[in-house]
Amino acid sequence: MSYVNDIQRLVNTALSELQQAIDEKKIQPNPVSEESFLCRWFAQAIKKHRFGSSVANEMTLWVQQGRSMGKNADLKGQLLHISNVYRHFFSDDKSDRAITRDQLDALIDSLDDGQWMVNIQYEINRKVKVISDGQHSFAICAKALESAFDADGKLIKPLSFYVRCPESEFIDLAVSQDMALTKVTDYKSIVKYHAEYQLWPENRANCLAVLPANMKP
Repeated sequence: MSYVNDIQRLVNTALSELQQAIDEKKIQPNPVSEESFLCRWFAQAIKKHRFGSSVANEMTLWVQQGRSMGKNADLKGQLLHISNVYRHFFSDDKSDRAITRDQLDALIDSLDDGQWMVNIQYEINRKVKVISDGQHSFAICAKALESAFDADGKLIKPLSFYVRCPESEFIDLAVSQDMALTKVTDYKSIVKYHAEYQLWPENRANCLAVLPANMKP
């Protein structure tokens, strides 16, 4: 199974069994009880190997958050957020839909319209610095771009974007082109002071996508 399938199964199972526990009066429907239930649930899921190794890091993190932060971990909120995002990108009519060069070109056009500094014509094979004079900045390695799409314009391997901009603003622009991005690093990428994101074929990454804030429940 893919990461996308694994994370959806994990999230949906956790939320379903939480609701079942509430319906059966095993726990009270309040944040303290729900967060405690989910923290224990993830710990047991890890112990019993209920889910694939691809989502082990997420479960471990949620157990740590639940134990250290209590109800402030908002595990239920995180699960609902993930559920919303993955339902948006992987509904039946969008499942296995190719990512195309046309989508990327449309994203770049929107950046140009927003007066971004866009660099896609140079190879990026060593640490570089982009002087943007305060402008939002976006870069792709020209060599990587050339090899990322097949003859039909379909993305065939992950492609890195280097971005200097408030994350929510850039992610919203990507989502508008039906792109689910993952994050590699906040600012320590090969392009100095730029975050690195990756775009994946069919949006099917091997790790959790960046969750758009406007898709929170």
